[in-house]
Parts: sequence; structure tokens; C-alpha cells
Amino acid sequence: MILTRAPLRVPLGGGGTDLPAYYSQYGGFLTSVGINKYVYIAVKRSFDDSLRVSYAKTELVAHASE
Repeated sequence: MILTRAPLRVPLGGGGTDLPAYYSQYGGFLTSVGINKYVYIAVKRSFDDSLRVSYAKTELVAHASE
């Protein structure tokens, strides 16, 4: 099992500029800051090679592209 955490980042500006329809024409930027809160992730190989992702809800999929 792999357990990891990453700092939670709060966007301060440039929210819509990461959309392809916008940045392909105008360019883009995003300003954000890391705060003293974290996002936790746990990854574990399953017996049937499916992927289980848990956050606010739990998903069970066959491939990461789903």
C-alpha cells in the first residue's frame, strides 16, 4: 500500500484560464497558495486488478481512464 499526502492549494486568481477554449486563444495563468491542510491518497493493488478511488465518494473502475 502506498500512502501519501500533498498540501491543499487554494486558487487566488485565474480560475477559468486553465480551460483549453480560453488558454489556446489567450494564454493562461493561475495563482494559488498551499495551506496547512492536506489531501491524503491511498493506493493498494486489488486481487481483481480493479481500481478503487476514495475521496468524497468511492469509485470502483476497471481502468484509470474511467
